[in-house]
Amino acid sequence: MLSMGSTINQGSFTSVICLLCSHNMFDSAIGFVGEMLLRNMSSGGGIRTTLIYGLCKHGKHSEAVDLWFKFLGKGFVVDTKTSNALLHGLCEAGKLEEAFRIQEEILGRGFVMDAASYNTLIYGYCRKRKLEEAFKLMDEMVERGLKPDNYTYSTLIRGLFDMNKVEEAIQFWGACKRNGMIQDLYTYSVMIDGCCKAERAEEGKKLFDEIIGKNMQPNTVVYNHLLGAYCRSGRLSMASDLREDMRIKGISPNCATYTFLIKGMSIISRVEEAKLLLEEMKEEGLEPNVFTLHNLVECLLHEMHTKNILPNKNTYTVMIGGYARDGNVTEASRLLNEMREKGIVPDSITYKEFICGYLKQRGVLQALEGSDEEHYAAIIKGWRKTDTVAD
Repeated sequence: MLSMGSTINQGSFTSVICLLCSHNMFDSAIGFVGEMLLRNMSSGGGIRTTLIYGLCKHGKHSEAVDLWFKFLGKGFVVDTKTSNALLHGLCEAGKLEEAFRIQEEILGRGFVMDAASYNTLIYGYCRKRKLEEAFKLMDEMVERGLKPDNYTYSTLIRGLFDMNKVEEAIQFWGACKRNGMIQDLYTYSVMIDGCCKAERAEEGKKLFDEIIGKNMQPNTVVYNHLLGAYCRSGRLSMASDLREDMRIKGISPNCATYTFLIKGMSIISRVEEAKLLLEEMKEEGLEPNVFTLHNLVECLLHEMHTKNILPNKNTYTVMIGGYARDGNVTEASRLLNEMREKGIVPDSITYKEFICGYLKQRGVLQALEGSDEEHYAAIIKGWRKTDTVAD
């Protein structure tokens, strides 16, 4: 219709752009937006936000920034929601300089930045471990008459813990409470997680008890923070008590719950209990992930070591195959190197199991490195197998 010179109204353009966005055809959608801009038609705030968000989600950050400036160049008012979508996409991708440029542009043009805008930037700076800049943004937020909320405080607390600034995080938590922060389950969860990862489970337990004292119900995630800390430090009886408390209160465990418990069993070489936990996990309808199986393998290896049973070629082949088929080629590579270092020679079956992981991720060139005749044969066989499945 466009090539024939037909007149198309704004509603038709909008409908086509919405359809293209719903099918992730953003390049084509941008083309139609360009046609609208040539005709001085406004695409509407909703479409602009959808486009900017979609472009960022699919890694097209430069195109998103260019489109945002095109809207401005045409004199269209870009609302806060659209700008926030761009700031979020840039911060998620770690493009902080570009996000800062957009912030300056927003403020320079007299547009509004709300609490969500600042929270997004604070999150981006904390992710990059730039805490000084993050705290300055919170101060700027206050200067502009915006009140930091629980998300603001929680993001900064998590940032402090991630930088191992444990004391500062605890002090800031106290300051937040004095500044009127209403502690909810999420803020408590961030604090408990930080304390537990810093090997200060006792302080995490005090916070957990505070939740109970306030008649708040901890969820699976909160339980897992403490449970994981107890398992890592070998305090299995305390971890088991927490799991039983979850059962009594009807709080469903998740994959992480069982992964932590199996890890705890592996530390003290209690293989049978680890196997029972795996069975219990399946009965709960939960599928073990690569971390769960890794912990179980560690537990088995621990037991073999205590009984002076050395892993042989078959043991390594099974483990390599398990990790490779689950897509964890890093661990599969580590085990392959380990068996070579121990003088155990991989055979064609070992290589074939290993190659499946690379082929699954299409890392064919890496799989070919250092190949011998048997290795190539395994690659070809595995490649044919994957191509057959794909067909």
